[in-house]
Amino acid sequence: MTEPETIPLPIKLATIRGGITFHQCLMQCINVPELIENFDRLKGTNISRKEHPINLMIDEATGKLHADMEAFVEFCWECVFMRFGTKIEKPEQK
Repeated sequence: MTEPETIPLPIKLATIRGGITFHQCLMQCINVPELIENFDRLKGTNISRKEHPINLMIDEATGKLHADMEAFVEFCWECVFMRFGTKIEKPEQK
């Protein structure tokens, strides 16, 4: 089984679907505490950063915090953003 092709984050952030960019979608997802809390609960992540400060420092030093953030971004892409509209629109060229 081959690994799915990954889209670079800058391209994802500029992608438009259903009249909204992924960046806008991600910002809205971040502002929903219940979404983050339940993501943490289900995936075993700590995006809400509700741990003891030493544990947060360990998570940051080991790269776990970065991996948790990447997992959340992928969740938002797959489970929220890709559900908008019927097709991906091309980002505007500047």
